Amino acid sequence: MSVHRISTIAEFDAERERWERLERLDPQTTVFTSWRWLRAYLPVTRLRWSVLVLREGPDAVAYLPLARGGTLLDRELFLGGNPVADYTGMIALPSRADAAVTAFADALVAESWDGFNVLDVNDPRIEALVRRMVERGVRIESTDETRCLWCELPATWEQYIAERISTKTRVNTLRVERRLAEALPGFRASEPSDDDIDAHIEAMIAVNHQRWGGNLVNARRRFGTLFRNAYRQGVLRMFVYWDGAKPIAGGAAFTDDARSSLGLYMLGFDEAYDKFSPGKGIVGRAIRAAIEGGFARFDFLRGDEPFKARYADQLHITRHFRLTRPGLRAAAIAYVRPKWRAAKLAVANIVYGPGRSL
Repeated sequence: MSVHRISTIAEFDAERERWERLERLDPQTTVFTSWRWLRAYLPVTRLRWSVLVLREGPDAVAYLPLARGGTLLDRELFLGGNPVADYTGMIALPSRADAAVTAFADALVAESWDGFNVLDVNDPRIEALVRRMVERGVRIESTDETRCLWCELPATWEQYIAERISTKTRVNTLRVERRLAEALPGFRASEPSDDDIDAHIEAMIAVNHQRWGGNLVNARRRFGTLFRNAYRQGVLRMFVYWDGAKPIAGGAAFTDDARSSLGLYMLGFDEAYDKFSPGKGIVGRAIRAAIEGGFARFDFLRGDEPFKARYADQLHITRHFRLTRPGLRAAAIAYVRPKWRAAKLAVANIVYGPGRSL
């Protein structure tokens, strides 16, 4: 077996059949490690991406997506998909997973980097990769974890609202669209088609910005093309409420047919319509669409914000590691980095409003 690297879209396209064969055989994969999602994301990432491939003869038996950022003085390595993907991991033939962990650990230790940010790990093999790298002299600078909520879906929407959520949540969810229709003559709910996908994406980004703030230009650049690409790849569902031509609320979800999961990725609403609770309506519509689409799992993806617990009762943990190399260079970077990030965050809070993150 030998490790190779692919770093162009043409090379990535050539791996599709082999990649998707492994996807079907690998129970640890998620939509964010699928070929289709990565094909949507790689052309728009601001990081320099590559994929390590473990080959056994002509066959690929494992893939590890990676990305590089930072500068010549601060060489940062990430798992592929960061920071946009809510989960990260690898793809491997189950019978070759241990060999892949060992081979990828050796390859990564041999590369030049100062910090390896192993974030949003939803794959025990990546945790094993971290342990192997530590055995080879790499240090763990920090660890953290994120709680994520999801639920198994019953066969029908009626069963879900009767058995899985409280009476109060059921009433609040079901009445949203009725109240909006009664109060707004131009109210409608829609999903995108080939003819109006751009309008739906712009609406989604606008309502998310209205709710959470931030840099709207960057949001359009980061998510606009990603959502268009994901729609073309068949891994995007989007739900939008309108007041005439004005978007009220929206939700964007990534679909994972292989694992029968729909993950709610982005949510937002115009606070001018807050009294109607449009966010609750969008969540309910997304869950209903997942059930009617035959999905077995609804995933709120990254984070355990309180509202999610009203709809989902199952928990899993994603893990985060920052790895550094021993030596004076790494020690100097570890000292300076938090101060630099704190300064950037302070500026972002002044320019874009409080509550920003990097």
